[in-house]
Amino acid sequence: MDQTPTPLEPTTPEPASQPFTQATTLPITSPITPPMFQAPPTPIAAPVKSTLALWSMILGIVSIVLALLFFIAAPAAIVAITLGIIALAKHRPGKGKSIAGIITGGVALLFVIPFATIVAFSALASLQEAGAKLQATPIAASSTGNIVTTDCYNYTIPANYVYEPNSKDCFTAVNISGGDALTRIQVKGTTGTIGTLSEVVAKYNASLKTTYPNGKGIIDQEQFTANGKTVYYISYEDTYKLLSGIYIVNDPQSTKLVDGVSINAYSVLGYTYNAALKANVRSVVDSLVTK
Repeated sequence: MDQTPTPLEPTTPEPASQPFTQATTLPITSPITPPMFQAPPTPIAAPVKSTLALWSMILGIVSIVLALLFFIAAPAAIVAITLGIIALAKHRPGKGKSIAGIITGGVALLFVIPFATIVAFSALASLQEAGAKLQATPIAASSTGNIVTTDCYNYTIPANYVYEPNSKDCFTAVNISGGDALTRIQVKGTTGTIGTLSEVVAKYNASLKTTYPNGKGIIDQEQFTANGKTVYYISYEDTYKLLSGIYIVNDPQSTKLVDGVSINAYSVLGYTYNAALKANVRSVVDSLVTK
């Protein structure tokens, strides 16, 4: 007998056992709170230095100390006053220094301005006086060949003599090369009243009596004419008993000046204790042409 297997009853599969899982509660953490916004700290302003006031005071003091050097003191005083005023106007610190600079600068100017004015006027007066003398005083210019040429006169240099380039106030000299005072011949302008030959002799005798009290006074005298001019010649002994001669060439029409005083004659001086020396001096007189 067929046995048909009895079909198995369907079974419902049991669910797979799940291991018990205890729910884990995660701790709740607060969200990270950003720090509160803070404004950047206000920078502390650096203290304002009283540079203007300080320099005002320094320059004011300098202007006082160097008051006599007005070319330094005056600018220093002006700058001191200016800086002091600017510092006060801008309310800069160092008010006391600013005031000190203004006061010292002002005091310096009160002294410097009159002092500088006096110095300036004195210098100007000196320059004007020097200029007037330079303009009024003829000065020997040069020697060309054997001729001495000046604004006052010309003359011929004696043979074997040379020109000495040290002329001033219508004064020139010539000498033998390598010579000394004994061979020197001088020509210079003479101021004041000349007078007659006798008056000249009397004047020189009075002077010689003081200079050489034991001297003989005027030893020789002569009057003659050279180049249309009246010439006086006088001679006397010096300390060494050497004869010295002076030729006075009268020139009352001269318009030349020496130190602002009119020239009335030209004197030619030299030793004349021997014939050769006297001839050399006389040659200068004979060739002298006044202007």
